[in-house]
Amino acid sequence: MNNNTSVAKVRIGNVDDEQGSTASKGIKPERNLLAAVLARAICDAFGSAQCDRHVVRSARQWLFGPLTPTRAFSFAWVTQHLDLDPAALQVTLKNYEQTPEILQERLSLLR
Repeated sequence: MNNNTSVAKVRIGNVDDEQGSTASKGIKPERNLLAAVLARAICDAFGSAQCDRHVVRSARQWLFGPLTPTRAFSFAWVTQHLDLDPAALQVTLKNYEQTPEILQERLSLLR
């Protein structure tokens, strides 16, 4: 039983060491994942690539649906975790077809 406990401690120590080095480098993989989710939805909703209508519709529903910041992985929840204002981003996205340069500016903040 001591061997199993020792192995568990070593594994936990390794994970902590890896997380510590990741944090010290300023890399936040969770933030990158959320940014990718948001970017994919925007590309699906507004991109020039041919997408199935249901993909475009789902992306637009997610982007423009009710703001529910307490619901994990909702548009509002994702944007708040990216330090973005969900209501302001919705307005920007609604105006995208008229002013695409504003959307490009906002997307650059996700990097």
